[in-house]
Formats: sequence, C-alpha cells, structure tokens
Amino acid sequence: MRKVWKNIFGGLLYAVLAAAAVAYFYFAHDLRQKNKAQEVVKSVKVTLLDSSLNKFVTKQEIVDIINRFSGNVVGRRIDSIHLQQIEALLNHRSVVKESQAYVTRDGVMNIEIRQRKPVIRIQTQDGGFYMDETAFVFPLIENYSSYVPVVTGKVPMDVLLDEHPQSKDTTSWLGKILNLGLYLEKHPFWNAQIEEIFFNDEGDVELVTRAGDQKIIFGDLDNIAEKFNKLHSFYSSIVPKTGWDRYSCVNLKYRGQIVCTKKK
Repeated sequence: MRKVWKNIFGGLLYAVLAAAAVAYFYFAHDLRQKNKAQEVVKSVKVTLLDSSLNKFVTKQEIVDIINRFSGNVVGRRIDSIHLQQIEALLNHRSVVKESQAYVTRDGVMNIEIRQRKPVIRIQTQDGGFYMDETAFVFPLIENYSSYVPVVTGKVPMDVLLDEHPQSKDTTSWLGKILNLGLYLEKHPFWNAQIEEIFFNDEGDVELVTRAGDQKIIFGDLDNIAEKFNKLHSFYSSIVPKTGWDRYSCVNLKYRGQIVCTKKK
C-alpha cells in the first residue's frame, strides 16, 4: 500500500512540476512578446562587405534609401519594420548584388551589402555599362569608376538595353565578352597590359596594349587562351630579336600562326 501511495504522490508531483514548467514558459514567452512589441530601433549600422574592392554605393545612400521607403526607422517599433521588403528594395538597386537586414537584441538594425564586381566596361556612343561575372549589365556610376578593361567600337547596343541578368550562353555576344573579361581577370599580367578592346568595322577585335604601338588583331572571341599564348610568344620570342619598332601589326586571328606586318 505504501508503495502505491508513493507512486501516486510521485505522479502528482511530476504533473504539478510539468504544469508549472508549461506555465512558466508560456508566461515567459508572453512577456518576451510584450517586451518585443515595445522594443524600438536605436540605430542603423551599414556594412559594405567588399568596400575595399568597389565603391559604387555609400553607407549614407543605403540609409537614405531605407528612410525614403519606410520613413526614419530609428525610434520605430521593431515589429513594425518589414526586413524582407527592405532587402528586396536594396537588391533592386543595380549595383547591389545581395543585401541582408536584421535587428539585434540591442536594437541595432544591421544592413549588410555586397556590391556587384564588374569584370569589364562596355562604352558606346549612347553611354557606358559595366558587366559583372554573372553577365549582369548595369550602368556606370557618376562618382566612381572601376578599373577594368574597356570595350569600344562597333558594340551592338540592342543586347545592352536590358539591365537584368543575361544568359550565360557562351555563343552570345555578351557571353563571349564575358569570357574574355573573366580570362583577363584570372590573368593579372594581361589584365594590366590590355587597355582597350576595340571592335572594328569588320567585326574583328583589336587590342590596345600598354607595351608597344603595334596594332594587335585578335579576330573573333573564340580560342581566347590560344591567342594570348601567341601574343605571349610574340613578346617573349620575337620582340627580343627584332625590337619593338620592327612590326606595325600583329595578327593573332589565324589558327596556329602569328602574322606580323613590317613597318614601312
């Protein structure tokens, strides 16, 4: 009998403790929710995660965009602010690749921004554009210029009018330009050497280089690595023997050969 009463008492004690725990967590959660409803944003902290690489946007511009969208957020209740809408708003800005917005317990709204990284600049008579590694085309920024190779000449404007992400189809004009830009980005020597990528009237690419005054005819944008290997052979094997002033034109467009034109 004593054992039966002991089991009953133990069961009642367990039930009481369980009920107390449930009540505690319920009221604690309710209290946290009430306190959270009264919490306000005390400050805004903007972090540009890649500020050492690009300066397309400033911290103050980000704050101004948020305030224009939802009013001054400082002093407002946290639960009245839609963080996902703020992220969507910031991501809509062409130079912003990704944004994250969150509020910490101390009332600080944190905004983290990752900017787009251009690999090439396309300059036309009607204006200029950048293109990043995803083939996203976006306009130039008035107060900042990124040091990347510039494409000029007969540029097909119709492929640049849409400022939304383009297809990575390597057979397209944008895809081929992107491949060239990515190749230069991966090879610092050529990235520093090539100043301009010019499309002439025949549709061939000509490279304007820092070393020498020769016209470098690259041809189409196929077999990029092979053509740069041939240009390297010209610099390393031919120039040391003939000097910089021997040739006026170096043609790389033909497979398996370099065609050099002597100066008159």
